[in-house]
Amino acid sequence: MRRSLLVCAPIAFLVAACSSDSISPIQITQADISQAAAISASDATAEDIGIMTASDMTMSGGAVQNVAGAGLMLNRTPVAAPSYSWDFSGTCTYSATTGRFTCAPITSAGLTLNRDYAFFDASNTAQSAYSASTTDSANFHVNVAGVHVVDTGADTVSRDRNLTVSGLLGAETQRTWNGTGTRNDGGYRQGTDATRSYHVNDNVTISSVVVKLPRSSNPYPASGSITRHVVGTGKVEKSGLSKSFTIDKTVTITFNGTEFVTMNIGTDAYTLDLATGVVTKN
Repeated sequence: MRRSLLVCAPIAFLVAACSSDSISPIQITQADISQAAAISASDATAEDIGIMTASDMTMSGGAVQNVAGAGLMLNRTPVAAPSYSWDFSGTCTYSATTGRFTCAPITSAGLTLNRDYAFFDASNTAQSAYSASTTDSANFHVNVAGVHVVDTGADTVSRDRNLTVSGLLGAETQRTWNGTGTRNDGGYRQGTDATRSYHVNDNVTISSVVVKLPRSSNPYPASGSITRHVVGTGKVEKSGLSKSFTIDKTVTITFNGTEFVTMNIGTDAYTLDLATGVVTKN
């Protein structure tokens, strides 16, 4: 059974990987900061891929077909976190004035999801419905904002994505995604050993991410990359001591058609499991 949520799992990433914070004084290394950026990027990439998958499936890319008036929402399947699937549901209305479908906001767990999208033919003219024979591209805009409270803390979330998929016209065997996004998240976690807080801003570029059809048998992008510039601050507080640090890292994830992809942060290389979101340093 799936339960509907509007955002990915809590992301106390900036201060969850401090390998030296168990001694006094608290120490945080550059390796800790790179690991924090890696966890941050894996969390956000899970959402990116989920949005692409749901959009592709809706446009006859898999078992789910286009449903008139449907809109994008996020569902999380209760398996190894973070694992996210997006599907189209809810009520969306087409406007001939804007050439876009606007969907009613969905609020859950303190977060509100807003989304709108548009279909275009080969001459870049907006369409009032998706057509397998005439739709050439589509644009999806997704925004999630609010405060999500968890047992050990809370996350303040503001995320925005603008994604365009092309190559839809005719008997397609693959599609290409490009786009941009921003993220402004913050929060804290109260652990058994320390309180950890964070604030992060992301700027993301999605470059020529190719997905093959049908998506049901090709769940992972075949090629292309997602680059995130992660900038933020964090703090660890324990036993009357505190240590603050900053993060400014560029993270590049390169797809290869498999579940396991390469993540590079400067000279550090990681492997990201797209199914579970787990990051392992190489």
